[in-house]
Amino acid sequence: MGEGAGPGARGEQRETGEQGAPAAVAVAQRARALFVPGRGTDLRTVSRTFTILGHDAIAAAHGAALFARAAEEAPGIRVRFLSESHVDAPFLREGTADLEVGVIDAASPEVHTETLHEDRMVGVARAGHPLLDGELTPERFAAADHIIVSRRGKLHGPVDTALAELGLGRRVVGTVGTFPASLFVVRDTDLVGLISSWGLSLAATLGLAVFEVPLDLPPLRLGIAWHPRHDADPAHAWLRGAVKDILADWSAAAAALR
Repeated sequence: MGEGAGPGARGEQRETGEQGAPAAVAVAQRARALFVPGRGTDLRTVSRTFTILGHDAIAAAHGAALFARAAEEAPGIRVRFLSESHVDAPFLREGTADLEVGVIDAASPEVHTETLHEDRMVGVARAGHPLLDGELTPERFAAADHIIVSRRGKLHGPVDTALAELGLGRRVVGTVGTFPASLFVVRDTDLVGLISSWGLSLAATLGLAVFEVPLDLPPLRLGIAWHPRHDADPAHAWLRGAVKDILADWSAAAAALR
């Protein structure tokens, strides 16, 4: 999930292939998920570790709420957040991750996906940036220097497509891999960035200014994805429910700010 949107393939091979024991543990965990008890399970007695794959902004914006909920309802459940990889791989199928959260742009055919929220990108700049004075037109927006968030290091995105339709182009000076990193760069420069609603609280904390982008950009469909082997797992069902509740609260708060 970069301007348009973990362990890489080699790192995953080191974790689950070259070392026999971790691979065996992963297989055992997947097998156990098929036979876990269903109704009547006391989540306060469950001891599990779940891995969530998603953009760093997700952990930054919602990690505290999920950890707090786990401490209250399922203290034996630990959560690991893994950043998105620069390559697409079947992390859910292979068991590297138990749940994916964010823009689900690539998934194995058997993976379950559920869209939870439709988001949009907004512009972000340092307080007092000259771009914020006067009417913001596509021309003025394009004339600014930009920084892009891209896990693959792409120097173009939907913004460039929208500008091209107007006969415009922009100067992208570089990319960073995460939204939090981009916000620190934007704070200390005259570069302009983009964030989704994930990053609004972080932008406010850093004293950044948020503005509407004067372009017709495609929406971001945010959701969750998981492998069907977890369907009957009550602990995983708790995790999905907790994430959905947290995102629902965030979605309602984001809608109220519009």
